[in-house]
Amino acid sequence: FDSVMRHAPKDLAKPVKEDRPLPFSWSACLLIKDNNIILPEWLAYHYTVLPLRRLIVGVDPSSNFDPQPIFDMYATIGMNITVWKNHSYWIDGRKFHEKKEFHPDEDFYKLEHSYRYIQDRLVYHQKVFYTQCLRTLKSENRTWTTVIDTDEYLAFNYYDPLERGVTWCVNNATCDEEYLDTIRGGTHFRTKLNQSATAAEYIAKNVGQKVPSGVNPRLSSVDDKFDNPDEPCIVLSRYLFISKESDKEGIQHGVDEGFNATNFNTLRFRHRSSLAVAQTGKCIVDASRSPSNLIKGPHRLYGKECTGGNAHVHNAAMSFRVHHYVGSWESFRLRGEKLFKERNNLHPSAVVDNTTPQYSSPENLTWLSQFVKLVGKEKALDLTQRIHLHEVWELEKNFLKLKFKE
Repeated sequence: FDSVMRHAPKDLAKPVKEDRPLPFSWSACLLIKDNNIILPEWLAYHYTVLPLRRLIVGVDPSSNFDPQPIFDMYATIGMNITVWKNHSYWIDGRKFHEKKEFHPDEDFYKLEHSYRYIQDRLVYHQKVFYTQCLRTLKSENRTWTTVIDTDEYLAFNYYDPLERGVTWCVNNATCDEEYLDTIRGGTHFRTKLNQSATAAEYIAKNVGQKVPSGVNPRLSSVDDKFDNPDEPCIVLSRYLFISKESDKEGIQHGVDEGFNATNFNTLRFRHRSSLAVAQTGKCIVDASRSPSNLIKGPHRLYGKECTGGNAHVHNAAMSFRVHHYVGSWESFRLRGEKLFKERNNLHPSAVVDNTTPQYSSPENLTWLSQFVKLVGKEKALDLTQRIHLHEVWELEKNFLKLKFKE
């Protein structure tokens, strides 16, 4: 990365005017702490697939690694990125651990419920950041926005033949068959996902379309959730991809020369939990229609203004889902080996899913190949693989320093 900057043209790190692709561009609210290894892939993927052009980032004050140079690089391809540091967005709550100036000492950790207070503060931190971020985006009249983490990716919810019974058809074979008929017949909106190259194009095709009279919206050819004035927030199912390796030749298929698929979690790891076993959901929200009140939590931002009754939704009735990656050991190691093993042991019978690398187009490209087409090969290498390898080395140096201090 350093060599990239030293030998680059003088305007390489010069931000350019925000790119405004049609039919619209997406925004994102992103909290980050020491995620530099996976950040370039997250940015490049969503730049391509959504397309993401507006980003507000909250950097945890206790971070060991500065992500600003990475954001500066992405500003050169038309991303408008605002970085908030030192809890500048904080809103003091009523409880002592919800105050900005919260400095736990030895006496605090002697309290019976000190761990719970720390966890509650983390959740409150998320509430404050996402609230302030969405308020800012609303003031800018931005529309669809992701509220996910750097190890999570918004993906099209392609039908999986291994899906089990539809979740709203409890012990009802007729109900299940009605749904499967719409999939087999190609009339359900989930069968039309590959007709749009980006998430924005797909939404634009569905906005303004009405579900035919007498048709169950869950069985329709139209997804009518994107322009419901009462529900600007859509909760999506989230699925875990474990760190089980796939065939190296297979994951390299469709990847441009010079790129190594093992440097990209979305290309490297293809084993996910069954679509019948979802994690607590995450949201996308139309910021222009979002409420201004403090959000209720990171998994279901608002109450009745979000779809469904809770953070676990009927995935079979959704156009998108969220893919959550455990990732490589290098990218996970700051959180510890114990948690790494626990996450990977959650789904021993994970199924193969090859949909994330895809980019819907006549050429049947991977999202990375499309990113190369958008920005050029050398720039794409600089913005993804080269930064990633640099950050892997920076993390390794950090661990070596800690080891020598012991």
